[in-house]
Amino acid sequence: MHQDLSPQERRVVAAVAEGKTNKQTSGNVNYVANAMHKADVDNRTLLALWWRQHEQAANG
Repeated sequence: MHQDLSPQERRVVAAVAEGKTNKQTSGNVNYVANAMHKADVDNRTLLALWWRQHEQAANG
């Protein structure tokens, strides 16, 4: 599923999963919104959980 995200979206979502704010992720709200749409989630918390879940699956 990560492959559906652009490299910039992956970078921003990883930052969100680390608890970074929009300001700390260079204000890339559009990347966050696009990633939320692709992950089919409604908010940043669910996006972070989605990212962590997929990271664990990918890394065994």
